[in-house]
Amino acid sequence: MLRSKTLLPAAVLVQAMLGAPTISADTRSFKVQFAGCTEFVGWRPVPLAAAQPLVPAGYMIAGAANGQAAIVVRATSCESVNVDQSATQPTELSQIGINLVPPDGTGDINNYTVIYLTNNRALARHFQTAGLAAAFDPQSTYEFTPASSDHSGELYVSTAGEDLPSYFLFGTETEPLPNSQQKFLANWWFTGPEGRMKQSTLFPVISFGTANVSLYTSKVSPLGKLIGGNVDGNFSTLGVRGVYPAATMTVSLKR
Repeated sequence: MLRSKTLLPAAVLVQAMLGAPTISADTRSFKVQFAGCTEFVGWRPVPLAAAQPLVPAGYMIAGAANGQAAIVVRATSCESVNVDQSATQPTELSQIGINLVPPDGTGDINNYTVIYLTNNRALARHFQTAGLAAAFDPQSTYEFTPASSDHSGELYVSTAGEDLPSYFLFGTETEPLPNSQQKFLANWWFTGPEGRMKQSTLFPVISFGTANVSLYTSKVSPLGKLIGGNVDGNFSTLGVRGVYPAATMTVSLKR
């Protein structure tokens, strides 16, 4: 998202963030291993008229037939991330998208990527090579401070990627209950100059606790216009704290 007062088509919007370099096709698909991670995920309704310009032809917004759409906000912190056998490093990332009807019939959730940023330079570069202008944000912050008296804690996430609307998350979360593990498959999609990208992340085991977290941004930014103001605390469809020991993301492209 650029510093613009109009929402651009998503393919233009994300490409304009940083620009994607052109590198040989054999490096465009890649795998990422995540270990020792926690995350926040929020999902809430937004006006279809605001969401539709962000999703190009070839995708169907979930709920569009009923005049609805939903924004999905995710922030993740991992102790260790390995990108295509590169050196492992602690990593934080944040992504925002629009919920989709599964384009290929797979996944427990499917979203179209509008914003992706990370403090992992290798991860950002791999996405850029594949056509998604992921922002490298070395100042990205993800802090979870446990409370001393119960199983809850306070979450603070901030982002400030170049040419992106700055935003932050703040609120409380509760740790998952024991024996609440499940398997989960999340697909995030994007269409760019290199073709249709699928980010498919398999969580062999993930547990979910509750979350009461709000998103804050400028009301005049494209993100602020999407949520309808400075703050969005109405993650009425879904608001969770996720905890998972490991996950594998496979990024593939198809023209």
